Amino acid sequence: MPPATYERNRRYRDRRRRAEEIRRTVRLRRVTGGGLPATSWRFVAELPGGDLVGELRAHERSPHLIDGAEPAEEREIVFDGVLVAEGCRRLGIGRRLLAMLADEMGRSGIRNAHAIAEAADVDLLLACGWEFKTSRPWALRLDRRPSAANRPSGEAG
Repeated sequence: MPPATYERNRRYRDRRRRAEEIRRTVRLRRVTGGGLPATSWRFVAELPGGDLVGELRAHERSPHLIDGAEPAEEREIVFDGVLVAEGCRRLGIGRRLLAMLADEMGRSGIRNAHAIAEAADVDLLLACGWEFKTSRPWALRLDRRPSAANRPSGEAG
């Protein structure tokens, strides 16, 4: 619609104005201290009143523990997840949190980050420059069904 067009639906206008206000006023910061281990990375998105609307968590991992090699100065990040409050999704907050993580990695000299993601998180990570790593293992799940002896009577297998 052209900018001069007036939307008659009041709820739509209010949602759009609220979204624009959130985009303009949300502040991102890295949380440190307060009992948080030095290898934990936590970033939050807050509104001016202090309401938390987004959070990203990650932690450092020492690659030498995986392959048994000699300890080195090399560090890498394992991405734990990003959450954005339901009313604040699709406003770019998750993308901004991921960009802040990447910037902080650059300042800390960390070159690699790893993630295991599901559903919509995969799309967000791909949109932010992450790539699939084909050598990573698949996520598997086993759901056990009760054996015939443990089923309630009358239930067929």
